[in-house]
Amino acid sequence: MGREELPARHLAKLRLRAVLENVPVATECVAAIARAAGLEDQLLYQIQLAVDEACANVVEHAYRDLDAGDMELVCSLGDGTFTVRVRDWGHGFDPNGVEVPDVGAPLEERSLGGLGLFLVRQMMDSVQFHFDAERGNELVMVKRLPGEG
Repeated sequence: MGREELPARHLAKLRLRAVLENVPVATECVAAIARAAGLEDQLLYQIQLAVDEACANVVEHAYRDLDAGDMELVCSLGDGTFTVRVRDWGHGFDPNGVEVPDVGAPLEERSLGGLGLFLVRQMMDSVQFHFDAERGNELVMVKRLPGEG
């Protein structure tokens, strides 16, 4: 029997300086939250990989040419899903402008970049971007839970 359908439940909110040293901290915190929520190992691995890539992108791209700012992660559980929101207040970007990498091509023929976003999209069931000059940039990553619709 699956979990009873309830409104999304906010599990945790974490705000860290967007520096490389904090990427594994963010990833491990989200993994601990997902583990405590009862997610299985395969889902944990996929979520960890997506969060690691998302946070690394914030560090590398959102605050380029700016002083390091913050990144905020919010985890929630509900409606048969585990959701991670990653927010920053740096540069926005158009994810549709990122070429989908040809992972079958030889390494020397591949263009640089785009693999992180590709991995995030492969690991998660839904990936959405929201950009707002006042509220910041938000990446919403959703993982459906087995047997939950």
